[in-house]
Amino acid sequence: MTSVLRVQTDEQRAAMTAIRMTVFVEEQQVDPEREIDVLDDDPSTVHVLAVGDDGVPLGTARLLAPHHAGEAAHIGRVAVSRSARGLGVGAALMRHLEAEALARFGTEVAGRRTVAVELSAQEQALGFYARLGYVARPERYLDEGIWHRDAVKVVASPA
Repeated sequence: MTSVLRVQTDEQRAAMTAIRMTVFVEEQQVDPEREIDVLDDDPSTVHVLAVGDDGVPLGTARLLAPHHAGEAAHIGRVAVSRSARGLGVGAALMRHLEAEALARFGTEVAGRRTVAVELSAQEQALGFYARLGYVARPERYLDEGIWHRDAVKVVASPA
């Protein structure tokens, strides 16, 4: 069983950073100077950590606030440790941050709360995001030598 919690302690932040450095820097050769950015320290950024029943950190992700009213919230830096891939950890992180985006940034429309959530998906992960309801835009671009496509999903509260 995986629990997702908000990163609040130095120990949790260190675990989050270690997972991101392993997945993005070591495995995918992302420049370490670009992996940790100013948005990590922005007070509006929400970082989450997935942990197993034994308390071992398994994955992490972050939620960024919309830059302007009416824009989408952004989920990014989704990283799952190699040993935890395929176990639903990524989906748990995404569900948690989608609920957070809905609570923080959602607007009321016809009795339902909705929010647009976007992300910059590595092309190799498009199937994962599609299974969660994200629709990828056709334009692709290189970021850190990895092909990406933006994807978006409208998250809504139950009717």
